[in-house]
Amino acid sequence: MITGLDVGSRTAKGAYFEDGEYSFRVVGSQEWRTLLRGDKAEAATGYFRRHVPAELRVTEITTAIYGVRRLLGEEVDVILDIGGQDTKVIEVRGGGFRMNDKCSAGTGAFLELMAGQFGVRVEELGEMHGRARRAPEINSTCSVFAQSEVVSRLVEGYSPEEVIRGVHLAFARRIAGMVPEGVRRVAVVGGTAKNRGVVEALCEVLGAEVLVPEEPQVVNAVGAVEYYLRRSGR
Repeated sequence: MITGLDVGSRTAKGAYFEDGEYSFRVVGSQEWRTLLRGDKAEAATGYFRRHVPAELRVTEITTAIYGVRRLLGEEVDVILDIGGQDTKVIEVRGGGFRMNDKCSAGTGAFLELMAGQFGVRVEELGEMHGRARRAPEINSTCSVFAQSEVVSRLVEGYSPEEVIRGVHLAFARRIAGMVPEGVRRVAVVGGTAKNRGVVEALCEVLGAEVLVPEEPQVVNAVGAVEYYLRRSGR
């Protein structure tokens, strides 16, 4: 068995490759040790990868590329890795990347904040988005000011579902500002990719084909395994 760990700011993901098949586990970041199979992993990535006993430690840029190739089985121009504390825009062919890590807008933490304001779980945001047929403008890219703007839109008479749709579009515009012009195929990875409202908003704002792997949250863990396999010649 080959083990790849991705220990991020909110969750830790384990990918296990055996007999040509993958299995996965996802736990809270503080529980990452429960993902080990033995004394150490073959490869580790993520925000806290340096804390993980592993033969190889790999950046999320590399593992995202390897993981998307394995799980999607096709090439894309750009990968959007939307994490809890930062978002990375990875240019697959050029190898360049941009990262938003100075503000929570455009990250999973921003959506958690918005969900909390409406008293719903993050998982419900996509369903709310789908029930809305219009969206108010949410212009602020600062989480604190966005909260105030959300309240203003509700007072103006927009429904919670419509405001959430507006929030997702604002979220997508924030990320789109980091994406190179002219991209045609984009992969979205990370737990936020499970929110279909965000995916729909990215499609609308980017005007590109947006692809999501079946298990977007474990892409980097899989990529860590794939990179190890290539390096070890297996």
